[in-house]
Amino acid sequence: MNSLPFHIRSHTLELNPLKAAWWEKHAMLICADVHIGKGAHFRNSGIPIPKRVNDSNLWNLVVLIEHYKPEKILFLGDLFHSSVNEEWEELNDCLAHFPKLQRLLVKGNHEIESSLAYEQIGFEIHENLRIEDILFTHEPPTVTTSDTYTICGHLHPAVRLNGQAQQHLRLPCFWMGPTIGVLPAFGEFTGNLTIQPKKGEQVFVIAANRVVKID
Repeated sequence: MNSLPFHIRSHTLELNPLKAAWWEKHAMLICADVHIGKGAHFRNSGIPIPKRVNDSNLWNLVVLIEHYKPEKILFLGDLFHSSVNEEWEELNDCLAHFPKLQRLLVKGNHEIESSLAYEQIGFEIHENLRIEDILFTHEPPTVTTSDTYTICGHLHPAVRLNGQAQQHLRLPCFWMGPTIGVLPAFGEFTGNLTIQPKKGEQVFVIAANRVVKID
């Protein structure tokens, strides 16, 4: 896969074009904002969202798990979009093929069920999770501390790239600042927030199945 390394403090994350990060030191695959169940939620409301949206999410998860063979998979919130529906079962059936894989979930604003509902399908639930000096949250914190680097989701970052012939593309990206790094939304059926990077922030765009750092 055409991934790129991102170095922060004493750690290295591999940024993958399937919109996930790999932390080899801890054998951990990290994803944010999958929004499982969003398509079914809309279909149940009479809006004809194709089922292949969720199939694509699950396929990408399987590709990543088969590639990295992680011991743990960490979802940074909004793994589930809404209440229990059939797409939850599809995710559970998918992950059941990897029985030794530890499932970790940092709850997001779309995790509206009780923690017990997620624990019953095999997830270890956290409000946030610190591993060494990396703090994993769903939303970017309003205040950071010097002893941790925060990695989160929630914002669905993207950048707009302009061409010489007035054409433009809006592409999902990893948005990595000095104290906070934001992962792109993993889910195929999500919106994006166009960001304006500031000095000192690094942006890694996902395009044509590659991760490309832009200046």
